[in-house]
Order: sequence, then C-alpha cells, then structure tokens
Amino acid sequence: MTVRADLTARIVATQDRLQRLLAADPANPLMRSTLTMQQLKALLVVSQTDGAAGQDLAAAMGVGLATVTGIVDRLVAAGMVERREDPKDRRVRRVLLTDAGRRTVDGIVTAGRLGLVTLLDRLAEDDLAVVEHAMQLLTAAAEQNACAPPAPHRA
Repeated sequence: MTVRADLTARIVATQDRLQRLLAADPANPLMRSTLTMQQLKALLVVSQTDGAAGQDLAAAMGVGLATVTGIVDRLVAAGMVERREDPKDRRVRRVLLTDAGRRTVDGIVTAGRLGLVTLLDRLAEDDLAVVEHAMQLLTAAAEQNACAPPAPHRA
C-alpha cells in the first residue's frame, strides 16, 4: 500500500468513526425522526431548490417518478411539503417545504453544527488552526469536484 493510500484509508476510517459517534447522539434529530431515509432525502433535495418538479426530484434521488410520487404523498400527509402549480408552466407541480419541513431540515443542519462546535470547543487553538486548514482544503476539493470531471488518481 502506498503512503497516499494508507493515509486516505486512515482518514476515511476516522471519518467513519466520527460519523458513527455523532449519529449515535440521542439529541440528534435524526434519531427522533419518524421519517424514512427516502423521505429525508426528498426533504433535503427540496430544501436545496426553490420548488422541485417531480422529475427533478426523481433524478436527484435516483428513483422513478412513481416512487417520488409516493414519497411526496407521504410527506404531504405529514405536513412536511406541499405541491403548488408552477406559475410559469401550469402543467408542472412543484414540491415546496412547509414551515414544518423547513424546521425539520433546519433542525438536522443545526444539530450537526452544534455538535461540531461542541467538539471544536474541546480542541486547543493550535489544533483548531489545523482543523480549519484541513476543512478549507476539503471544501476547495469538494468545490472542484462539483464543477469538474474526476481528476486522475495520483499514486
């Protein structure tokens, strides 16, 4: 195994451990949620748009339109989303978060942020600077990844 591959494997293993520790926190809103994983995915996709059309939601989730219809029906019944006619094209129905849906998504995001702040409070300033630099590097790589085809793997 190369040094790079070994480092990558250790980083991934550490990230997995961190995610498991954070997910196991009983205060995590995901632990209290009665929504299915598919419903949570739909909420997150809808939260990133200004009203998602069914086809867009299906494509983003990697499922068929019939599956999305069922997921959205259950989210409507739970009061998390609503369907509205698209003002630009009356044939299209858009899915939007309700106040309850927005609170659910915000609660998940905020819990992650609060958990991170709690962890960072335990670190010394020098260690915080290392974490800040690492986060900047990861964010820059994620931004590049979102805008370009995958870079060739370096050995």
